[in-house]
Amino acid sequence: MKNFLGTFAISLILCYIFLFFGGILIFENFFWAILVFVALIIAILITVFIHQETKTEELEARIKILEAQSEPKE
Repeated sequence: MKNFLGTFAISLILCYIFLFFGGILIFENFFWAILVFVALIIAILITVFIHQETKTEELEARIKILEAQSEPKE
């Protein structure tokens, strides 16, 4: 959850910067609602990909250990 909140804060700041420099012309109404919604979606996607990468690295480490254990000793 701590990682998600950090990711959400970063995406919120990036969305604010985007909307400040011309993006507001696209979304003239409900500025803050759109900003928070887009930042939330981006944060969810980033968090899911980071979590998936962590799980993949853990599985790779487990596979290496299992392969090392199952090698025949000659």
